[in-house]
Amino acid sequence: MRLKLIAVLFTCIVASCAAQGCVARDYGYGSIVCVCNSTYCDLVEETSGDEMTNGNARHYVTSKAGMRLHAMTMKFSNSSDDSKPAAFKVDRSKKYQKMYGFGGAITDAAGLNTFSLSSKAADNLIRAYFQKGGIGYTFIRVPVGGTDFSTHNYEYTDDYPNDTSLKHFNLSMEDYSYKIPFIKKAIAISDPEVPVKLFSAPWSAPSWMKNNNKTANISRLREEYYQVYADYYIKFLDAYAAEGLKFWGLTPQNEPGDGVYGERWNAMSWSLSEMQEWLVGNLCPSLKSGGYSNLKLMINDNQRYSIPTWVELYKNESVRECASGMAVHWYTDRYIPASVLTETHDDYPDKFLLYTEACVEKQQASTAITLGDWSKGVRYMSDIIDVTTNWVTGWVDWNMVLDLDGGPNWAKNEVDAPVIVNATADEFYKQPMFYALAHFSRFVPPGSVRVGLQAERSGGIESVAFLTPDNATVVILHNTNDTDAEAVISDPDNGKLSLKISANSMNTVLYY
Repeated sequence: MRLKLIAVLFTCIVASCAAQGCVARDYGYGSIVCVCNSTYCDLVEETSGDEMTNGNARHYVTSKAGMRLHAMTMKFSNSSDDSKPAAFKVDRSKKYQKMYGFGGAITDAAGLNTFSLSSKAADNLIRAYFQKGGIGYTFIRVPVGGTDFSTHNYEYTDDYPNDTSLKHFNLSMEDYSYKIPFIKKAIAISDPEVPVKLFSAPWSAPSWMKNNNKTANISRLREEYYQVYADYYIKFLDAYAAEGLKFWGLTPQNEPGDGVYGERWNAMSWSLSEMQEWLVGNLCPSLKSGGYSNLKLMINDNQRYSIPTWVELYKNESVRECASGMAVHWYTDRYIPASVLTETHDDYPDKFLLYTEACVEKQQASTAITLGDWSKGVRYMSDIIDVTTNWVTGWVDWNMVLDLDGGPNWAKNEVDAPVIVNATADEFYKQPMFYALAHFSRFVPPGSVRVGLQAERSGGIESVAFLTPDNATVVILHNTNDTDAEAVISDPDNGKLSLKISANSMNTVLYY
């Protein structure tokens, strides 16, 4: 089993690995992007077993100064060096949540931008996310119909209003041209032993099912269409199954309680009682009769602040039997303590928590895309550490790919993304956010378990640790300080590992 993990570990040494290193470009936003095209992209190399065993460890560094997964071999010792300003102690006997994985969403915008590149450049982009030589994504979020990150507002029965039998239900051009081809390519190049998991989320029912006859704007599903809309969801799952694509999970609604956003883009509001009625009376029975009772249904799919409201659904026995966990978005994390996640886990330990959407939104009077912006990578890294230390089982980004304007987005809600496409130049740019995600997605595969990591002296360094299915220990350290730091990792079976933690850096340490 160790050889399998060794085969997917890698080095990407910016300065000396000419064959595989980052081709850096600085756009003046604090750090670099790595440039890829049809003939070249920095992928990952294998590492030898000697670099992971016999008291050795691998230390991977991404830094504001320009390193991108730069790899070094370190050596444990029996020295009792307790002088380091930062000290961390691994305790594998303390085990917490099992990890489901990391990934992103295949919006229409993500697919359109990917396939606006030449075929070889598009293949390199998908490899960068999903291939063993890439960063090992294992989740894809799939919108049911359109989102604001589409070129227009649509659903699957737009041309046939009042089609209550759903006779004319049909997937869109966007599904057949963008989403499905992207998903199939991702699955084809991913590790067959670590399958890619798909989960779906709808933004809105067709307008004719809603109280204002609009897909966008504040709206609710009319009660007489509760069963029709459940059937609509089953039709979507069936249509993807006909393409050979099976889902792992689903959410009933993207951001169900935020009606205010419905003024800007396609959305649909639900009260807690409405959602409970629809789940118990319609969607859950339809999933069962349609052969989808095995799917992991996640409630909420909204911000952290909404958890105390939507967790009330678990008090209903029928919902509790149907729902496997809770989906959470990151947009208000800085205002709401992560302790609400632990409290939810403690109250319902059999229900998992999964982060299902995150992006850096456009700030007022600024552009959405800031190529090489280190601060955005820092936000990703810090949030993932924060939530995984509070029982979250995985973290799924929003758009995997956007253009230089942060779109397309019909509602003019442009944002940033880990990969940005410049179709005119037939190239794409891997941002600091991409590498922040890589420190988790590449080294913490599904089935890993978070383990104890005591910060005896943090030195201002954020930290979390995992044990992989292959029994490798993964310690992730994030230095947000502007100065280098000295740190030591203590392990009861290996001794002490002294590290230099570069200023403004993301670090992953792996060893057996």
